[in-house]
Amino acid sequence: MRLVSKIVLGAVAVAVIGAGAAATLGGVFPMSRDTHPPCEELPTAAVAATALTENRTLADDIEALGDGISVAVGSPCPKGQDRALIQVTYGSKSERDAIGSLLARRDGFGVPVHLVED
Repeated sequence: MRLVSKIVLGAVAVAVIGAGAAATLGGVFPMSRDTHPPCEELPTAAVAATALTENRTLADDIEALGDGISVAVGSPCPKGQDRALIQVTYGSKSERDAIGSLLARRDGFGVPVHLVED
């Protein structure tokens, strides 16, 4: 294979990889940035429910950020596991950004919070 062919082939490979990375990072291929700890590290549903009750003001402040936002006890784990967290459901990127901003300024619920796009 001639040197020129190798250079062209290398340049095409770099362009394809770069375009794929740009598309992924730019949102063409959605990637969730919202994760939660492994199920075995989550509190019980009763502990999560108590945390939500004791921090109802924070939950109300989050829900007030947009019509598509709700706060509840959620269980992202397989059925039969008594593990839960606070689940915040939102409908748009602007709502997600507002939730993140509010949570960054507040103490939180004392249990993990999982953001889920609806």
